[in-house]
Amino acid sequence: MRKMNMSELNDWIFSRKGHVERDILKDGRGQHVRLRPRDKEEMRVLDELCIKRWKKAEQEGKIRYLNERVWYYEFD
Repeated sequence: MRKMNMSELNDWIFSRKGHVERDILKDGRGQHVRLRPRDKEEMRVLDELCIKRWKKAEQEGKIRYLNERVWYYEFD
């Protein structure tokens, strides 16, 4: 059996991380995995949608700020 130190093991894991995550997503959901990066306009629109969804959840009381670093988010 080959011996590895922790840094070699971490390098080995990170070198395969992307492929493993893609395979898990592809097999688990049956969805196409996006490979190309999003353009700036698409990122801006997605950011706005996320901000609106967050503010709506705040207004509906689904988000509670328990302290400065701990929040509670009620998922549907």
